[in-house]
Order: sequence, then structure tokens, then C-alpha cells
Amino acid sequence: MKRHKARTLRHLAVTASAVLLTVGSIQEAFAEDNTGTGDVAGDAAALVDSNTFQVFSTGVALTLVKTAFLQSDGSPIVSGATVPQGTYVDFMIYVNNLSSVAVNDISIQDVLDPLFAYQALSIRVDNSIVDCGATCDAAEEAAIYASAIGVGASTDGIDGDTASFNGGDTVDAGDSNVANGTLNATANTVLAVVFTVQVQ
Repeated sequence: MKRHKARTLRHLAVTASAVLLTVGSIQEAFAEDNTGTGDVAGDAAALVDSNTFQVFSTGVALTLVKTAFLQSDGSPIVSGATVPQGTYVDFMIYVNNLSSVAVNDISIQDVLDPLFAYQALSIRVDNSIVDCGATCDAAEEAAIYASAIGVGASTDGIDGDTASFNGGDTVDAGDSNVANGTLNATANTVLAVVFTVQVQ
């Protein structure tokens, strides 16, 4: 009789070798140059254009967090927990954007341990939840997860959407590592990427 083995979930916590976050070519959030223009009754010369200005968001520290949930009931899994072989797990990676301006061109890459088999057409990207403040607690993470799993899945291929799977072991969101669509986090929101694996 084949013995049913339990496997320990590894790499639930974010490590530099497992999950990579890049934000364009800079590390702070900013808005592009803006010039105000106008007219009076259709006369473009009636108002002089405003000066060009920039808006920078200073002191913003973007943090990447990786969590896991049982796909069967959505309950959170703590790092180091043990689950049976064959269990379906949803990994969620999120960026909490506390900035008052959008953070554009974010890329997230997760290289899966061989213990986890990616499940086709399971990547979901969501940016609809308001930021958590300094850190997200368990209830806020549950709300982020619930919102993300309600979003339609990406295609897995490198095409017009913002996420893909390379067919081997790597999940990519954003366009820094592969030619996905550009991934942006609007001001004061959480950007979340969720995908499903099966424990081997």
C-alpha cells in the first residue's frame, strides 16, 4: 500500500532567490511632467499655459509580501505549515502601494520550487483593494485574496495581458522579465498576483 506522505510548504516567506520585484528603472513613485492648458470660448490664445511641474512621492517603501491559502476553502496557511501531497494551494504575492500617486511598470517574478506544480490558467492580477496602511493584517490579506480570485485568469502565454507562466517553473507579472503587458499599481491600492499550485 502506497504510503501517503505529507509535505512541508517551503518558500512561503519572500526570499530574494524566490520572488523578485522591480519597479521600472527607478525606486520611487512619481507622476510625469504636467502642463495645464486652457482656452476661453474656444480661443486657445486667451489663456497662457501653466508652468510644467512634477509630483514626487517621497519616503515610499514598496514591500513585496508572499502568502498562501488553501484553495479548497480560502483559509490562510502559515509559513512552515505541513499539508498533504496533492493539496491545491493559492499563492498570493502583493505590493501595498501607500503612495498618493500611481506606481507604474511594476514587475514580479516567482520561481517555483519543484515541490509546487503550477496549475494552468490560474494567474489572476487585481488592483482594486485600498491600501492597508503600514502593513496588511490577516483580515486585510483575506480581503485582498478574495478580491483577486474573483478576477478572470490570465492566459499563461506572453500576450496582451500582464501575467504569464513560462511552462517550466516561473510565474511573471509585468514586463521587466518577459514581454507581458505593463503592470501598474494605482495610488493608495494593493496590487495582488494570485496563482494556484499543487503540492507534489
